[in-house]
Amino acid sequence: MKYVVIEVAFNNKEEVNLTEEKLLKEKLVASLQVLTSDSIWNYNGELESDKEYLVFMKTKESLINEVYKIIKEIHSYEVFEFAVFPLTSPSNDYLKWIEEETN
Repeated sequence: MKYVVIEVAFNNKEEVNLTEEKLLKEKLVASLQVLTSDSIWNYNGELESDKEYLVFMKTKESLINEVYKIIKEIHSYEVFEFAVFPLTSPSNDYLKWIEEETN
């Protein structure tokens, strides 16, 4: 079984709250961490910046598409960050916890 961390940036706290509630309730992620960020990026040839909420989610690789589908329904950005990073750990207990807390 492979595990991942998914990173998504939001600029709307209500969207973050909806995402957290839905993903945890449906057991698509084991946990989420939310960090506040002063973000800056290029989009359509323009420099943009905003306060964003970076959400880091721990889940199984097999659930990535389901997580993406739910976030796409909630997220208001036309193009939003959805970065996936492999998650490894020497702690079998930690990986087992992710396995047990997700569908």
